[in-house]
Amino acid sequence: MTVYVGICPIGVFGIDDKNKVVEFVLFERDAQAIAEKIDAFSRGESFEDLDELILKLGDEEVDRRVDNRADLYLKKNLRMLALGKGYDPADLNKLLSQIGIAKSRTAIKKKERRDKLIVQCVSAVSDLDKILNTMSERLREWFGLHYPELKLRDHYKFAKKVAKHGNREKFEDYKPSMGIELTSEDQEVLQAYAENLKNLYKQREKMEKYLDRTTKEEIPNLRAMLGGTLSAKLLAQAGNLERLAKMPSSKLQLLGSEKSVFRFLKEKKHGVKGAKIPKYGIIFTHQDICNAPKDKRGKMARLLASKCTIAARTDFYSKEDKSAALLEDYARKKKEVMR
Repeated sequence: MTVYVGICPIGVFGIDDKNKVVEFVLFERDAQAIAEKIDAFSRGESFEDLDELILKLGDEEVDRRVDNRADLYLKKNLRMLALGKGYDPADLNKLLSQIGIAKSRTAIKKKERRDKLIVQCVSAVSDLDKILNTMSERLREWFGLHYPELKLRDHYKFAKKVAKHGNREKFEDYKPSMGIELTSEDQEVLQAYAENLKNLYKQREKMEKYLDRTTKEEIPNLRAMLGGTLSAKLLAQAGNLERLAKMPSSKLQLLGSEKSVFRFLKEKKHGVKGAKIPKYGIIFTHQDICNAPKDKRGKMARLLASKCTIAARTDFYSKEDKSAALLEDYARKKKEVMR
């Protein structure tokens, strides 16, 4: 005999060919847990209550396909079964409502994509860059009072050396200085500030590595076209991957140049002669555009934007990695543009 296994908000049931309940396992009245079990059942996954029912059925042949005879029976007879198992009509209605809300919440969670995490991380890196520049300039001015002869352009290396040595006399290439002397307290505060700055640079490096990994997983095609950092910045400019995917390439090409566009529109409105609309936004930082001859940059920007649009749509709608084909086609058309 074949037993058809189905699920409903009150439990899992085994139904025979004559629509008779053979075995059942009732759920605890936890709406969120029930919603998760219904979702697991629809994906063909197992869970404790289902395993218990299968065990009760013993050697019977089991059919647990979705929308089988049991599912149809349970949909038609849910209220009758629930009342027969001790449910009050009001409690049943309340439970069904809570399960519906829980299922909707689960569906929304699944729909949310990690592209929003990329957007937030890019914004955080941008904020951190401003903080690092401000703090680095402050450290240079501060430590410059003690050792103005120190010439080191790299902000991170500067902070690292100050954090390590503190006093100018401990530097490897120390030469007599015109700067003021530091007390032990002065040195301690300066070194603590430099140490915090150094750690912020390390944090930024970690975030960039995280962006590189995440873009490779979430937007592999766009990352292949632009690289991890630039693809993340373009995504942040659009707001999310869906907006980027639905955006025409002409608009994608200008992302990040909003101020220039508004200035052009304002000048055009007031009849300013020679007003020019910008040809590109942040994609100008891509090496193929910024290194191209000036008369070729506009064409290169249009080409790159069109390929980025295809890449973004592929990432959003199919999630297939077609970067190899995209890059090959892009390289071929790039040669035509640069002739």
